[in-house]
Amino acid sequence: MIEIHNHWKYTEAVRIKCMGVPTVDMKNVCTQLEDKTFGEIIFRYGGTLILYRGRNYNPRKRPVIPMMLWKPHEPVYPRLIKTTIDGLSIEETKAMRKRGSAVPALTKLAKNGYYAHLVTMVRDAFLLCEFVRIDCQGLERSDYKKIGCKLRDLVPCILVTFDIEQIVVWRGNDYKHLKDGCFLEVEESFDDGSNFLMDRG
Repeated sequence: MIEIHNHWKYTEAVRIKCMGVPTVDMKNVCTQLEDKTFGEIIFRYGGTLILYRGRNYNPRKRPVIPMMLWKPHEPVYPRLIKTTIDGLSIEETKAMRKRGSAVPALTKLAKNGYYAHLVTMVRDAFLLCEFVRIDCQGLERSDYKKIGCKLRDLVPCILVTFDIEQIVVWRGNDYKHLKDGCFLEVEESFDDGSNFLMDRG
């Protein structure tokens, strides 16, 4: 955020390129940028945003972000993958993981790629199959666990396994396809890039 305000001293708008895990939920990225900087996103194409500082922007009155002199404790999160899936026995859960790992991969995620259409792709894939497998070879384990967590909340779906650098999800018995899902007419490549690269423009 400090870098954005430093750029706003010299230009009215900043171009931001968003890549990596946060792009799974671009709506949240846009909301957080506007809320934290008090700017306004005036253009968006894929992961590229243009953030406008506003007509009455005064660099002397910009928000002050206090420096943290201490490191907060690492939060304790509940297990993402349970020993048994709700309503199933241990044997049934193992069989389900084996079936899910055997389905063809829906897509392969590139490191620091653009993943904004991933939620829609998973929703649409659930119309044809109860399992979806995503190839995450080459990604950090922490990254694809975060992606799996976002899919669980946004699709929604049930996480089955993260083993062998993959995300396997199950639609569940009560899955209902959301109306905003749609098949992609043009396949969008997940090009390599870096998180939040900024330049003046």
